[in-house]
Amino acid sequence: MDIIEIGAVAKPQGIKGELKIRLFCDDFESVKDVRTAFIDGVPRKIEYFRPLSGEEAVMKIDGVSDRNAAELLRRKEVFAYKSEIKVPEGKHFIADIIGCALYLSSGKEIGEIYDIVKGNVDYYYIKTSEGNAVFPKIPELKAVTDVENRRVTVDAKKFTETVMYED
Repeated sequence: MDIIEIGAVAKPQGIKGELKIRLFCDDFESVKDVRTAFIDGVPRKIEYFRPLSGEEAVMKIDGVSDRNAAELLRRKEVFAYKSEIKVPEGKHFIADIIGCALYLSSGKEIGEIYDIVKGNVDYYYIKTSEGNAVFPKIPELKAVTDVENRRVTVDAKKFTETVMYED
């Protein structure tokens, strides 16, 4: 069973057992076809799932019929089958990139990606022989992600201009 976190229950929505979900994905389009939600490890059939504004959506799951039942799920993580999530071409799950080796275009291995922080610009955190480092994944890096071979390759010159080593 290959599941991945797609969000968290922010709070109940209304009185009919709906849940307001804070999405952790790029947009609702990628998760709109999810039919099963795992909350506290329990698979729940999704009755409906619709977008709200920004990074929020409303989810109604089987077995949660009122606000009190919904309140018990507040701040719980929401997982879904990876196979039900649409990933646009050229994009990857963060979970698939974490653990990949980072290489420069010159062929030099830099280290291992251990975290990614999403934002206007994603920041990749790497463990290197010189300590931990971070760099913004900007277009100028010309990053090539090869999940099958567990490697990410970036432009050597631009990487050295943008990488920040931690003390």
